[in-house]
Amino acid sequence: MRPFRSPAERTEILREMSFLEHLGDLRGVLVASSIAFLGLSIGYWFFSGKILDWFVARVPVERLVFYAPSEAFMVRTKVAFVLGGMTAFPYIAYRLWRFVTPGLFSRERNRVGPIVAASAVLFYTGVVFCYFVVAPTIVNFMLGYATERVQPLLSISAYFNTVARLCLAFGLVFQLPIVILLLAVTGLVSPRTFLRQWRYAVVIIFVAAAIFTPPDPVSQVLMAVPLVVLYIGSALVASAIVRRRNA
Repeated sequence: MRPFRSPAERTEILREMSFLEHLGDLRGVLVASSIAFLGLSIGYWFFSGKILDWFVARVPVERLVFYAPSEAFMVRTKVAFVLGGMTAFPYIAYRLWRFVTPGLFSRERNRVGPIVAASAVLFYTGVVFCYFVVAPTIVNFMLGYATERVQPLLSISAYFNTVARLCLAFGLVFQLPIVILLLAVTGLVSPRTFLRQWRYAVVIIFVAAAIFTPPDPVSQVLMAVPLVVLYIGSALVASAIVRRRNA
């Protein structure tokens, strides 16, 4: 081993050490996040039966059924994993935030933090709104087409998958205010453009609602109307922010 090294060699060694330290930090974040997710999922599994009963209590039928021996087990597993992921998400986001914060400037940290927090709040708001308002309305509307001789026999797997997809779709589309604010604040799109083109935006929102929801007008309206309100409100807020910054 050489006792002396050139400045370029010492710089390269320090760079490699820093890279390895970052890899170690990332590994720690991934391990801690995985432990939190799996630990919470396992904990939810022991209560998944009661949670599943509460989950289907709003269905206007006497009982839900499963057709395969493993169907109920798989649905309870999905319930545990979904709740574990949603509960562990704030902690995972916090660990990732701590990992990337040292590489950001103070101004970037002050801006990115509130955006991430607002995005999480909007996602959970969309999920809760869908589960308590949209999903029961859609299910009741669909089951309303039953007749005296045609009665519903719902599968727990089909019901859970439908409601889960709806909740995920609402959580994602409720990110619309974040997108509008980012486009307006960065100067890519003027807030006045959002306000002037509101008619086209309403058409696009209703088309997107038709794609993300089941093929019925009730679910389409239940998704489109909140999105229109979020669109107009976000455009007004973005306009006020940009006007204040320019002033």
